[in-house]
Amino acid sequence: MIKFVFFLFLDVVAFSGILISTLPFLIHNYGGDIFIITLAFGSFSFFQFFVSPFWGGLSDKLGRKPLLLMNCIAELIANIILALSGSVFIIFLSRVIAGLFKTNVSVGTAYIADITDEHNRAKGMGMFGVAFGLGFTIGPLIGGLIAGSDFTFKSLSNVAWFACSINFINLLYVFFFLDESLKEKKDYKIEYSLEKFKSQFKTIANQKLFPFFILIFCIHLTFSGMEGTIAMWGKETFTWGPREIGFIMLLAGLTQILVQGGLLRILLKIFSEKQLIRSGYTSLILGFLIIPSSNINLIPVAIILLCYGIGVTGPCINSLISKASPPHLKGLALGSAYSSQAAARFFGQPLAGFIFLHLGKNYHFYFDVVFLLILAFFYFFSNLKHAKTL
Repeated sequence: MIKFVFFLFLDVVAFSGILISTLPFLIHNYGGDIFIITLAFGSFSFFQFFVSPFWGGLSDKLGRKPLLLMNCIAELIANIILALSGSVFIIFLSRVIAGLFKTNVSVGTAYIADITDEHNRAKGMGMFGVAFGLGFTIGPLIGGLIAGSDFTFKSLSNVAWFACSINFINLLYVFFFLDESLKEKKDYKIEYSLEKFKSQFKTIANQKLFPFFILIFCIHLTFSGMEGTIAMWGKETFTWGPREIGFIMLLAGLTQILVQGGLLRILLKIFSEKQLIRSGYTSLILGFLIIPSSNINLIPVAIILLCYGIGVTGPCINSLISKASPPHLKGLALGSAYSSQAAARFFGQPLAGFIFLHLGKNYHFYFDVVFLLILAFFYFFSNLKHAKTL
């Protein structure tokens, strides 16, 4: 377990160090506007949405380790291309490669399932989440410190070379130290993945589960928009550079680790999942409402509110999905929840960038507030049939 968690941590450090704190500034330096930046962010999720079921199914036949090695090689190639990039097109090429061949979630969750039994699987998935949280906390900070506040093309490319070094170390680590977890390989045909992909749509359309997936999609649509624009928003509002964005992401990561690592367990002993979803939803609205004030002293408060909101709504909605799903469909339902998040990021980030570009840097936050309030009416205050699920 610890060996795999270490691989995942290194993988996320390299990935998030590039994506969050430096990629927006690099694209901007090559003439890309905020819509192009968010489109680059969303393109990764677009490809992940389609290929994740395929890689997960192929790992049933080839084993988990070959697919994890492919993940490391693809990330290394993508980051070398990024380090040597001289145009927005080349940057997009690196993101397409990363999106097509990223397997750390689809194969990683299967790896955890292989090495755990029903009694400790939840603990294993919890460690999976901790590795992600720590990686997304440390990666952007390191990337931001390397690039600096007064960043240059060279300092931004240095972040990509740093990521390359982590990818190379991880590749050697997986090859020499990570054991194959799949004991019994299965027959596999591409039709199996296509059927699984179609099954996700059937699961999402399930009358009992549909409201949960809509809620996941809408929450991540708004939150991912903030993730995709916060770097350029900070640059325009406070002349921030990668270093400052790295510290913001440090606060965001620590908040989510605190919420999901301890606070949520305490709150679940006092409140129901439905009540916590409402509190998280309200927290998201308040966070989006505070950011446009452009008060530098309130930005940390907004980040904490937003990360509390996403930190409690995600696990609680997943828990309700698991409880509402038939035993033989729990895995598929939770996989469909992840796909809903990926789809939301693909639409949410470019949408936020489009509003930012054509209306102004604050308007997509206002859009988020209005959008979530309208959704809240249907979910929490109306008498519609589906609202009863929450």
